[in-house]
Amino acid sequence: MGDALAMLAILVPASVTVVGYLFKRQADHRLVQEQSKSEKELRLDAAMKAAALFEPTGSDAHDSAKAAAGLLALTNLGFADLAIALLVDLWSPYHSPAGETLPVTEPVTTPFHVSKETAVQVIDAALQTGEPEAQLMAAELLCRKAPMLCITESLDWPSSVNSAWIESLPDTAKLLIVDALVQMALVSPHTENALRELAIRLYGISTGDQDKRVKGCIGTLICSILPAVEAMGYEDFLMGPGHGHIRLEQIQHAASLHSDNPDGYLEKIVMDRCKKLQAWSAQCTELSLSTGALAPASCVVSR
Repeated sequence: MGDALAMLAILVPASVTVVGYLFKRQADHRLVQEQSKSEKELRLDAAMKAAALFEPTGSDAHDSAKAAAGLLALTNLGFADLAIALLVDLWSPYHSPAGETLPVTEPVTTPFHVSKETAVQVIDAALQTGEPEAQLMAAELLCRKAPMLCITESLDWPSSVNSAWIESLPDTAKLLIVDALVQMALVSPHTENALRELAIRLYGISTGDQDKRVKGCIGTLICSILPAVEAMGYEDFLMGPGHGHIRLEQIQHAASLHSDNPDGYLEKIVMDRCKKLQAWSAQCTELSLSTGALAPASCVVSR
């Protein structure tokens, strides 16, 4: 009897401790669930308020400003894929860098639009989310709209891939961004400014990615413009904000890493882009001294 009482005296406190632990664990789990639910509700509420910004008011300027704020808000709230999907309709037709009115190939489905500068900001934010689907959508839209952009306009290109790179991007997104850069250059004015911008941005991709295929592809593209870059006679180049300077031999080294792409389909596309870049770069012999010429990321600092 005494032994039974002693055993009971040991088991009762232990059982109370176990029950208390399980109760606390369940309470903590419920608290986490409630917090998660609360955060989701807050994000959904904020997203609903952001969506309300797309309601037309009758004033084009006001509606465009509201649409821009709504897109950026959705991106910051974790709805980057939705923001990019909306941007497809909201990105207005624009003049090409050469000043020509581009043909409208997409129907205008909204009574207002956002500027290309705002659109690029939304794309830049989506590229930095770390969400593969949103990144791919952003890269595809950037490539589709590249003919509307100018390579010497710093606001026309996402800062996250300007003299920099996001190595974790999906492979398809990388290809689309590189092609967007090439297409943007090909429609830009034939100036040394444009050529330097292209060389610097291609170099930034090469140094920012450790994949040999990426380096090989970028090296091949740089080779196509290298004679024109060397002919300018510059040795030092200033990269984007916070990225320092590079020298011509560094660009030449990036070019030396060129290699054929084992994917025959991609190789044909790369060769097509190289042929066009070679012809384009050969015409980039004039230096533009227009207002804002110092804004591009790759301003030459010595000659």
